[in-house]
Amino acid sequence: MCSSDLLLSMDDEQIRKLRGDRLSMVFQEPMSALNPVFTVGDQVAEVLRIHRNMDAKDAMEATVGILERVGLPDPRSRIWEYPHQMSGGMQQRILIAMAVACEPAVLIADEPTTALDVTVQAQILRLMEEIIRLGEGGGALLITHDLGVVAEVADRVCVMYAGAILEKSPVRELFADPWHPYTIGLIRSLPTMERREFHAIPGAVPDLARLPGACRFHPRCPRAQGICGEEEPALQRTGERSVRCHFPGKENTDLRRSI
Repeated sequence: MCSSDLLLSMDDEQIRKLRGDRLSMVFQEPMSALNPVFTVGDQVAEVLRIHRNMDAKDAMEATVGILERVGLPDPRSRIWEYPHQMSGGMQQRILIAMAVACEPAVLIADEPTTALDVTVQAQILRLMEEIIRLGEGGGALLITHDLGVVAEVADRVCVMYAGAILEKSPVRELFADPWHPYTIGLIRSLPTMERREFHAIPGAVPDLARLPGACRFHPRCPRAQGICGEEEPALQRTGERSVRCHFPGKENTDLRRSI
């Protein structure tokens, strides 16, 4: 049984034991994810009380150590503060502390730097990378639209469009030689010192309740042909890379030249 089948077979109680322990998540907006009526210390300590069966005193002491690990200044005083008393960067550190408190096997981060300024973004990314690299056999799944963040912290990339994976690749190969027209369009939209005009992918993302037939990207694709609207392409694997396109790779050479 694969991991996804195992998760789907679990009941609510089994899932509840898994969340926050072996599987944790850093949410996009810390002010919405944190509870405004509890101190940040209580919110981190709750994870330890539930999953590590610590008493309140030991859990709070362990919380101080975790907050030191994520770089929160003066953690012994901060544990008694409420989320609104902290900056966005501090709030995000609290969310990360909650997520890594039990040293999860999988850490999911949903746009963890969207609401932060660029300086704090860099600090949070370095912190997450350090936690992941130092973990014991753990890994992270980063959900983001920011290709700069992807290039900086990811090892492997899955490019998704309308709920489907269009391309999977090691990060270096993806940026050096994108195969799918959608990936090419995304990279062409990145600002550079040499490019004077911004590129935009034509059209709009489809309504997920009324997806186009066959290839989901074909109404916006500059390489689309008749088969693209008639038959959904399979996710074809070549070495370490996979692509879902009827005309991948060399067929897109003319597009790559303009990147």
